[in-house]
Amino acid sequence: MSPTGRTERTRPTARQRREQILDAALDLVVEQGFPGCTMQSIARSLGVTRPALYEYYRDHEQLLADLVAREHQKMVELVVRCTTVTAAAADHEDPAALFAAFLHEYLEGVAATPRTWHFMLTSPLGAPPQVRDDIDALRRLVLEQVRFTVRSLPEPYGGADLDSEMAALSIIAGAESAARLILEDPERFPPERVAAVISALARHIARAWPR
Repeated sequence: MSPTGRTERTRPTARQRREQILDAALDLVVEQGFPGCTMQSIARSLGVTRPALYEYYRDHEQLLADLVAREHQKMVELVVRCTTVTAAAADHEDPAALFAAFLHEYLEGVAATPRTWHFMLTSPLGAPPQVRDDIDALRRLVLEQVRFTVRSLPEPYGGADLDSEMAALSIIAGAESAARLILEDPERFPPERVAAVISALARHIARAWPR
């Protein structure tokens, strides 16, 4: 409280201000794609002038690179949690249990952070070339993490004889499709409904899998 009796506003720190800028950029990319996320549109959404943004970011490319890195870190944290849960269930050597554990953790994570997943599933078209390269590199990293998990599964469901690249690509494609259902219509496709159907399919596949 100031001597005049007025409540003084606390000025945001530089870090807090950067987070606000990234949040505004995230909303624009989710709503309009990368072409709609310009320095001018970010400034307008924050109610500031465009030059004010350059106090925190050198240019548009640096801002988007920081946004990609921040949102990707959230995705990586979820993938790590999923693989940790899967590894814990691997002792039972039950593929249906492994898949159900992974799926539950993943879908709940998507539902809990919808903006991050909308962003990660947005087409990189319209992004600066370096940012597109960053996104491609991050996707390759996720692919390698999933491949490692597949190779770690007990035989005959994993191991050296399975084409881990094709298996990982199939898992990622299915996971992204499931995420889109939840993000586009969460009331019609809650995580529980999506998980129940996919888990049932996994059980049928597991029973038919050659041993």
